[in-house]
Amino acid sequence: MTKPFGSLTDDEVQHAGRVELRRVVVTDDVESWDLLLFTAGAIEPIAVDAFSLDELNRINPPSSRDLADGVAKVVLGCHGLRRTEPWTMSRDATTWSARVAPVPVAASEEAPTGG
Repeated sequence: MTKPFGSLTDDEVQHAGRVELRRVVVTDDVESWDLLLFTAGAIEPIAVDAFSLDELNRINPPSSRDLADGVAKVVLGCHGLRRTEPWTMSRDATTWSARVAPVPVAASEEAPTGG
């Protein structure tokens, strides 16, 4: 069952294997995107987050895909995930996908402190 990113359990995050960015709606000044998270090899996403990018008609803005990548990086980071490879674009240029993995916990955080 697909749910919002904020409802993911730690166990679900540990099994995440792939992330997708999908450009859903495009107008002259707004684009709507979906960020989907999949377990390794799954067809159905386990989590989805929708967001919009606006003011895209500014002079020399970053590409909308770069802006969407920034949003994805923040959302994934909040859940202890990171992309492990560059984005791969679909043929129709509406979807980008990449593998993800949990960020390793630093050894100092894992080891209990003696006292």
